[in-house]
Amino acid sequence: MKILTESQRKRYSRQILSPSIGEEGQEKLSKIRVLQIGAGGLGSPFALYLVAAGIKELTILDNDTLSLSNLQRQILYKESQIGIEKVLAAKESLATLNSEVEINTYNEYVDENSVVKYIENKDFIVDCSDNFKTKFLVNEVAVNYGIKAVIAGIKDFFGQIITIDPKKTACYECVFNKPGSLNSSEGPLPVIGVTPGILGTLEALEVIKTTLNLPNLENKLLVVNLLNLSFDTIDLVRSEKCFCSK
Repeated sequence: MKILTESQRKRYSRQILSPSIGEEGQEKLSKIRVLQIGAGGLGSPFALYLVAAGIKELTILDNDTLSLSNLQRQILYKESQIGIEKVLAAKESLATLNSEVEINTYNEYVDENSVVKYIENKDFIVDCSDNFKTKFLVNEVAVNYGIKAVIAGIKDFFGQIITIDPKKTACYECVFNKPGSLNSSEGPLPVIGVTPGILGTLEALEVIKTTLNLPNLENKLLVVNLLNLSFDTIDLVRSEKCFCSK
């Protein structure tokens, strides 16, 4: 078993103090590899908190370039990085946050061909995209390759999030009906910056808790309403008619 270095004990001391984590839990976190799909509003807090928590490796796929309108919600970036590929700007920011974590970034359009190239040896695939097409794709890849997944979506002051353990729990398609035609460019949605901030942070929390075998959102859908500050959990049942049951 990996033994934490003195530097790691100091860096993660406040996490180690938690009875739910301890040194053993921190060692588990230091071994996980995560594939992150999207580096925008959800992806910014997700990446920041996972890298700060001390995972082993984070691989990010995104093919966008940073623009001024992104900065209202994509807190991973700075004005000086406008015009740069997001994956390059993300790697620059994350590497300075925690040099112990391996950060891999790829400027690629996300589809079934690109995602599967990076899925090997990953413990989680996490959707931080802004469109349904990619969310259903992440779900399919997770189920087909037997990799745990976290998928979140946001709009305006609202959001939802689910955690998936393939072949054991309800998947995204058990909950949401897949439309016959999916367009990845659905047009911009209204969003207050803190909404993806909260949901992206919850995605990082789900990876951490799932790794540590703590209570999580498997077979549950968390629905968030930030206008009235309600957090409602809906119990889910895996559908026998869904492809994940075959």
